[in-house]
Amino acid sequence: MTEKKRQFEDFEHTLTSEPMHRGSHYGRKKKSWINIVIQVIVFILVAITGYSMFKEPILNLTFVNEPITFHQITNLQDTVNQMGNLNINIENIDNLQTHIDSLILVFYVFFIACILSLILTCFTLIFNRTALKIVNLFILAVMFVITFGFSFLIENIAKSISDSMSQHYISLSPEQILTEADAIHNAFILLTCSLALLLISLFFRNRKAKI
Repeated sequence: MTEKKRQFEDFEHTLTSEPMHRGSHYGRKKKSWINIVIQVIVFILVAITGYSMFKEPILNLTFVNEPITFHQITNLQDTVNQMGNLNINIENIDNLQTHIDSLILVFYVFFIACILSLILTCFTLIFNRTALKIVNLFILAVMFVITFGFSFLIENIAKSISDSMSQHYISLSPEQILTEADAIHNAFILLTCSLALLLISLFFRNRKAKI
């Protein structure tokens, strides 16, 4: 009888004193280091893309063999005359200023999207949420499409200048006037890599550590 009483007391002590896990076999979530590495790489690639677009040549003024940066596009008339000592009044070319204004506006949208992507990447590094990755994927896809838009607008600007020159008996094809420069080519490559890495990161989530 005494033995049974002692066993009962031991059982009661265990029941009341030992911590209960309520069936949970997991502790705090463990961060995925592969995801962290991927997000750091994406952050660097997007930052390089934005810097490249802002500082490096965006297009080449082919007939005077000179590169043009974002700042020079905002005043293309002076840029053309200073580079080539040419007296070409491009402001009188039909719809040219409209194309240039559209190009500048698209650049501002691109830079805003770039900043948003960098912010989302930072949040993803901290929280590693699938929703953040999907939104970031969408923003990077928009940036990628905008890069195609740059190519289209540059082609239209070159065509407008070419048509205007042909009226003055100067025969130059659009490719002999303006072509895309390194910044746009780099953007295509870097954004493609960023999109691929983000897609891969969707498969790496924070896991709960077993107790």
